Amino acid sequence: MSVSVILPVYNGGKYLCQAVESILSQTYRDIELICIDDGSTDGSLAVLESFNDIRMKVISRENRGLIATLNEGIQLAKYRYIARMDADDVSLPDRLEKQIKHMKRRRLAVVGSSYEYIDSDSVVLGRRVVPGSRVFTKYLLDFGASLCHPSVVFDRELLGEDLYYSKDAIACEDYELWLRLSNLGKPMGNVKEVLLRYRVLDSSISRMLSEKQKNGKVTLLLGESSYIKSFSDAEYMLGESGSGASIGLLRKLSLSISAFRCHGPLRALFVLTYLVIRR
Repeated sequence: MSVSVILPVYNGGKYLCQAVESILSQTYRDIELICIDDGSTDGSLAVLESFNDIRMKVISRENRGLIATLNEGIQLAKYRYIARMDADDVSLPDRLEKQIKHMKRRRLAVVGSSYEYIDSDSVVLGRRVVPGSRVFTKYLLDFGASLCHPSVVFDRELLGEDLYYSKDAIACEDYELWLRLSNLGKPMGNVKEVLLRYRVLDSSISRMLSEKQKNGKVTLLLGESSYIKSFSDAEYMLGESGSGASIGLLRKLSLSISAFRCHGPLRALFVLTYLVIRR
């Protein structure tokens, strides 16, 4: 029942201490916290080394990037359950306890949670309530990531050798993993309760690489989907088509019919309902 928490650090700045403390103060105490300093130049290593907790393992090396760091953390993890954490986010105290209970009860291979958006001053900007259902978590992947990456916990026993990040999925490594695991039939879901505070910063990787991320996600969806056949349709499904996002009912019906042919009526109804609601 022990949990390995992977914390990649690259110039963690003033938020790193708060992130580490939020893991070390979890109600679920049986953890190891693997902190990998990925070539930081801002004193992040000194922050990590200031903690005196035998549950922490600090590794410092040259910069190799997020994907290599995540895969290294998975390899170093001692325990069956592996949790993600980012250096500028905050886990609520009972996050791991509630996720592990939910994961065991529902026999999930991956479990995330709902989360709050916070700014640089930790002011709450809003929240996103994610789907709890395994079915909805799977179906919503057609429209983007239905799990919040830094909130997830993995069950390595259920995932086996499929638990790794693709080195080719730069800036969208999480979406590639969710699509691949979904197509392999791995059960994924969420705790609907807010268990993470996700910090929104202008310097975040997703903002700096937004165009690369957008094109990467569209390409991934097109490659992994059995019913989405064109780049423009994949763009629309992900809400990335700008002014072309408002399409006619015939095209929505066409996508739904394609989903019906590949997956049956329930998936088709979900696709059509989502597209109509989104407009």
